[in-house]
Amino acid sequence: MLDVRKKSPSEMDIKTVVGPGTVINGDITSEGSLRIEGEVMGKINSKDTVVIHDNGKVKAEIRAQQVIVSGEVQGNIFATERLEITSSGKVIGDITAPRVSIAEGVVFEGKCTMKPPSAPSPQQK
Repeated sequence: MLDVRKKSPSEMDIKTVVGPGTVINGDITSEGSLRIEGEVMGKINSKDTVVIHDNGKVKAEIRAQQVIVSGEVQGNIFATERLEITSSGKVIGDITAPRVSIAEGVVFEGKCTMKPPSAPSPQQK
């Protein structure tokens, strides 16, 4: 039988880690999942999952299948499957995803758009 429950960040098969104390100024493109424990300034594109760890700080636009924010993000987030902001997460920017989970006590400043990835935006109609 197919296991459809969501995987926790610790259960995921993380391919790339931006470690604590590491600062990246520039764009990141990843085929696999990515965990950020340091700082990233630029753009992040992943065909899989992006996990912003508790002490991770991102000033970037994020585009991925799934995004899990436990740290701090300043920038817009576009997830084709789902977006989760955990209780320690902070997001300053607009979020777009068909499924959104925001824990109680989260800091979120921006606009939330929930639509399937194939749905045209109002400007495209």
